Amino acid sequence: MKPPAWRREREIYPVITKLEPRYHDVDGLGHINNIAQAAYFDEARFRFSQLVFDRIGQRPRIVTADSRVSYLAEVFYPAQVEIGTGIVRTGSSSYELGQAMFQNGDCVALCMTIFVHAPGGAGQPLPGEMRSILQELLIRVPEGVAG
Repeated sequence: MKPPAWRREREIYPVITKLEPRYHDVDGLGHINNIAQAAYFDEARFRFSQLVFDRIGQRPRIVTADSRVSYLAEVFYPAQVEIGTGIVRTGSSSYELGQAMFQNGDCVALCMTIFVHAPGGAGQPLPGEMRSILQELLIRVPEGVAG
């Protein structure tokens, strides 16, 4: 399924992470390889999660249920990448994180990840304080557009 065009807009994301590509991440064609790009999304998710956990003062057990990357354009070394991250939706025991990678102002990749709050190994309701913080970090869907 093709992501909506507004997901490619940097200003909708409440958290921006800047990362420096490494020469090690370059493939034989001079591109940053897809595995490295997925790792950049992972690094930005980690930093986003740390922000949330620091605000609630604890580190709940959160597991990744699904993560999907859509590669939209080539990414080149050594230009910096910026990854926008925000909450797409919250469920009773899970939340969905939306991300976009930008290089030189262009959206080059998108990622969607579902996390589950699983303190005992199975999904449990999200703690109230965590739910409140996640709601504050929602992606800002443009007015007049269905989310």
